[in-house]
Amino acid sequence: MGSRITAFLAQRHPDRVKAAIMGGLGIKLVDGVGLPETIAEALEAPTLEEVTDPQGRMFRAFAMQTKSDRRALAACIRGSRNLMTREEAASIACPVLIAVGTKDAIAGAPEPLAAIIPKGEALSIPDRDHMPAVGDKVFKAGALDFLARHAA
Repeated sequence: MGSRITAFLAQRHPDRVKAAIMGGLGIKLVDGVGLPETIAEALEAPTLEEVTDPQGRMFRAFAMQTKSDRRALAACIRGSRNLMTREEAASIACPVLIAVGTKDAIAGAPEPLAAIIPKGEALSIPDRDHMPAVGDKVFKAGALDFLARHAA
């Protein structure tokens, strides 16, 4: 959800963003509807055992592992369904690293979004799905390299 916020911030307030990294959100920024309701329902379920949706189970387990406020996350998921138009994405002026795991069915591919954003750069994180991608060493190395080049 932070990447969606970052995209709107960079687009609407270009004077406040010198460079941006969007981890875990690719083309579904413009061609998606946000996270499905089943994930919010999974976060609110009384127990993990009651969650049958695979994506919901993944989000629920992650929230439990990180001791996150599951009700607050569910509310954020329900509120993060705003799409950005292709024109809005194309108006993002700062350099943007778009990093997505190659097995991430939630985010969409990074390359199509990088092609829309004028200074967009795609980073594919091999063999990672949505949750572990931003903790991966490929993401960390890519982010550090990007920041070294753009956030001086």
